[in-house]
Amino acid sequence: MSDQLNAAKAWLEQNTGETLLIRKEERDDIDETRVRLKSVEYDETVPTFDEYAEGSSLILHGPGNILGGHGDLPLPRDQYQIYVDGKFDCSRDGNGLSVTTGRAKYHISVIS
Repeated sequence: MSDQLNAAKAWLEQNTGETLLIRKEERDDIDETRVRLKSVEYDETVPTFDEYAEGSSLILHGPGNILGGHGDLPLPRDQYQIYVDGKFDCSRDGNGLSVTTGRAKYHISVIS
């Protein structure tokens, strides 16, 4: 695991028990998800059903909701996956963490 990935995982572990707001920007799409973080896991061999996020991932475990204009939807399997194969950069900013992968940009902030 790279130093950048270790730093991101350490920041997330420090915020276990907190509620996080995750803003994901991918192409022209922006998604927001709220997660009450219970634990963080790095897995190099995450299987997938749709080949979207197969490979190395940070997995945030905890209940949450995908925020939407037509109401919130529960987070499937109480986990949020950040695909981390390839490009991965992170930096801390205020009470948050900015992450850039080969697929998306994330801003993760503590909201409680």
